[in-house]
Formats: sequence, C-alpha cells, structure tokens
Amino acid sequence: MDKKIRNHSICEKKPLLAIVLAMIIPTLAVGLGSLIGGQISEEAGNIGMCIVAIIMMFVFKAWFTPYFKGFFKPENSAKNIFILMLPFILFIVYTLCEPLILKREFYFAPSFKAITMGLAAGFGEELMFRLFTLAIVMKYVKKEKRILSVILLAVFFGLAHMGNLKEGADLAMTVVQIFHSTFMGLLFSALYLKTGSAIFPIFAHGFYDYICFVTDPSVSSDGIITQQYSTAAIVLSVVSAVMVGTVTFCMFINNDLSTANKIWAKKWNVEKVEE
Repeated sequence: MDKKIRNHSICEKKPLLAIVLAMIIPTLAVGLGSLIGGQISEEAGNIGMCIVAIIMMFVFKAWFTPYFKGFFKPENSAKNIFILMLPFILFIVYTLCEPLILKREFYFAPSFKAITMGLAAGFGEELMFRLFTLAIVMKYVKKEKRILSVILLAVFFGLAHMGNLKEGADLAMTVVQIFHSTFMGLLFSALYLKTGSAIFPIFAHGFYDYICFVTDPSVSSDGIITQQYSTAAIVLSVVSAVMVGTVTFCMFINNDLSTANKIWAKKWNVEKVEE
C-alpha cells in the first residue's frame, strides 16, 4: 500500500515554491477554461472557468490521496459557521443599503452575465488565490508562520487587482480596490480555514461580487470600476471592508489558530494535533 502513496517532496522541502505553483497552475487552468468557453460567448467563458475550477479541486484531492479529504465537507458546527458568516451577512446588508446612506439613486441591473461573472469570481479567484494555497499552508507551513502566510496571500490577492488597469479601470479606484480586496481576502480566508469547506468562501466571494456588479453604476459590464466614487463613498468602502475583514480575521485567529489547526488536521487526516 505504501508504494501507492505519492511523494510530495516539493511541499515538504520547499513549501513556498509549492504555494507559488498552487497559484500558477490553477490560474493557467481556469484561464484555459475561460478561453475555450469564450469562443462561444463571454458567459460561456465564465462558466468554463467554474467547470475547470471544480475539476481542479478533484485533481488536487486525487493528487494528495490518501491524505486530503476534499474541499466541500465542513469541519465545524452549523452554529459556529453561522457566527463566522455573520459579519459577511451584515456587510451585504450594508452594501445594499449604501445608496440610502450616500443619498444617491438606487441602482439595480441584474443580468445573466452578472450571474456568470459572480460565479467565475467565486470559483475562479478562490481557486487561484486561496483553495490550494491555504490548504498547503495548513499542512506544510510551520504553525507559527501560518498567520503571516494567510496575511501575505491576502495582500497578494489585493495587489492582483492592479491588472484591472489594463482593462480601463480608474487609477485612483484601483488603489482603493487593492486595499478593499486585501481585507476581503482576509474575510474569505477566514471563512475557508475556520469552516474547512470551500463552499463558504466561494459563495461569499461570488455573491458579494454579483451584488457589486448589479448595484454599482460605476462598474462596467465587464466588472471594472471605470469611474471614481465620491470621497464619502471611498471612505465608507474602505472602512467597511477593513472592519468586516478585521473582525472576521480576528475570529479566525482566536486562540492562536487552535481551532483552525484542528480543523485542518482533520482535513489532512492527521491523527494527532499538536497543541
């Protein structure tokens, strides 16, 4: 039986390289899915990203068999998951009520394209920046370095939004989005690591982006912020993201990651968890 177990020497000896590869390979894969589907339509390209993301999750599980249990089964109670999701739920309520706070006209433009864009963000971006990388962090990175690793990955996720400049994004708003996305990255990381399931960050990321696509008139049909917000809107956007990201992340690192470490010990079939 032991002969059938794959050796993961890169993860064990060079976890940083493994984390980098865990971003590059999924990025290339979902990009291919988008390219193939995009030959039909933009919506098909977004759906192609989702399909490839799901396939890649099964590939990851197979690659790390028999150690890794998979991405979908939660390893926390429904009560604890609800408490962890509560800041996100309140954040969505705030986002929907923002026009009232800023005293601007309510805008709502739902479309099938917006749905597929939200799904692509949820599945595609979570795969590229969190699902594989954080799974590797929670197995192969030393416990005392895990919090820093999570923070750095969130920062990288934020900086990745600089690519929107090539698509015509407003420069000032891109800087705001980088800051905003970094704290949202902390939120999505906490949802993933404290539940042990990819379902929650995928849902939260996809649903939040969808809400932004259909309620923000400054966002183009391709999901790019092409117009500057008012000063008040910028301040509220940054402050709200900082608050929800920080609160959820603090809930995640409670007791020095003790709960998260135990959850991921189960995910990786580690029988004994070091206290």
